[in-house]
Amino acid sequence: MSDIGRPESGGELRRRLRQQQLISAFGREALRGQDLDGLLQDAAQAASEGLGTSLAKVLQHIPAENCLLIVAGVGWGKDVVGVVRFGTDLASPAGFALRTGAPVISNHLGGEGRFRTPQLMVEHGVRRAVNVLIRGEAGAPPFGVLEVDSRDEEEEFSESDVDFLQSLANVVGLAIDRDRDRRDRDLLTREAHHRVKNSLQIAQTLLRLQLREVEDPEARVQLEQAARRIMTIGAVHERLFSGPAIGQVAVATYLRGLVEDLRSSLGVGEGGRPLALEVTPASETAVWDGDRVTTLGLVATELVTNAYKYGRDGVMVRLDIAALDGAGVLVVEDGGDGPPEGYDQVKGRGLGMRILSTLLRGGGLVAERPAGGRFRFVATLSPAPSPGA
Repeated sequence: MSDIGRPESGGELRRRLRQQQLISAFGREALRGQDLDGLLQDAAQAASEGLGTSLAKVLQHIPAENCLLIVAGVGWGKDVVGVVRFGTDLASPAGFALRTGAPVISNHLGGEGRFRTPQLMVEHGVRRAVNVLIRGEAGAPPFGVLEVDSRDEEEEFSESDVDFLQSLANVVGLAIDRDRDRRDRDLLTREAHHRVKNSLQIAQTLLRLQLREVEDPEARVQLEQAARRIMTIGAVHERLFSGPAIGQVAVATYLRGLVEDLRSSLGVGEGGRPLALEVTPASETAVWDGDRVTTLGLVATELVTNAYKYGRDGVMVRLDIAALDGAGVLVVEDGGDGPPEGYDQVKGRGLGMRILSTLLRGGGLVAERPAGGRFRFVATLSPAPSPGA
C-alpha cells in the first residue's frame, strides 16, 4: 500500500526529515568531487542511516561476468566488499531491479515466492530488503543497484523509503556520470601528451641523425643544444600523465630524471666532471603544472649545459622551493670563472641567454661569485604561472 496521502506520525515525520537531510548532505559531498570509491561508501552509509538499519550495499553491474559485484557497503563481514557477487537474473532481488529498472521491496524474504535469498544475506540474518536502480546518463547502461537490508521483521520498508533510496541513487548516478566524463577527458589528455611526446622524440632523433652529417663544430654544438631542449620538453609531457594528477608534475622527481638525461647527453662519465643534484626537503613535495615545470627544465638545461661548456670542475645543481608561496630558486654552480665582470647575462648575445631571458621574464637570473673560486647562476622561478599558461 502506498504511503502517499497517509497521515504520518511525529516519529515518521522526523524520519522523513532526517532522510532529506541525509540526501542534502550527500549531494553536497558529491558536488565536491570526492573520489568515486569514497562516494559509493558514503552512499551506503547514508542509505543505512536513512532507513534505520545496519546493513546496506552498492552493487556494480559487471557485464563481462554477468554479475553484480558488491563495491561498497556497511555492516557486512570481512572479505565481502570487492569480493561477493550476486546474480543478475530475475530471481535475484538486485537482479530484478537491474533488469526491470523497478524498485524492489521484499519485507518477508523467508516467505518470498518471487525471489531467492542470496547466501550472503542468509548468513547475515537478513529478513527484508529494498533495492533501487542506480541509473546513469540517458542511453548509458545502468551502473548497478543500491540495496538496504534489515534483520528484523517488526517494521516494513515503505514506498516513502523507496523514494528516499531512489533520490540517493539518483545523486550517485549523477556523480558516476561526472566521474566517467572526467576519466574520458583524462584519457584524451593522456593521449594528447603521449602524441606530443612521441613527436618530440621523432624531432630529437632527426636532430641526432643530422649531427652525423655536420662537420662544423659550432653547428654541431647548436644542434646538440637543440636536441637537449627538445628532450627537456618531452620529459615534461611524459610525466604530465604519470604524476599525482593529470597536468601536474612532481618537481623533484622530474628534475632528478632530467639530471640523469643530461648526464647521458653531455657524456658525463665516472671519471669525468661530476654532475650532482641537491633538493631541499620543501622541494620534495612540490607539485607544479606543466608550464612551470617546462620553464624549470629548460632553465636547468641551459645553465647546466653552459656550466659544462665554460666551467672547469664538477657542476652542482640545487633546487629550493618555498613551502608557502611555491616560488622556486634554482642554483647551478661550477668551478669556472664565469663571464667577465660587468657582463649583462640577460642581454647576452648567445641563444641560451636569450632563451633564459624570455623564460625568466628578463630579470630572474643573477650571476654570483661566492668565496672559494666558484661561479654560479641563481635563477628565480615565480610562483605565478609561466607566460602563456
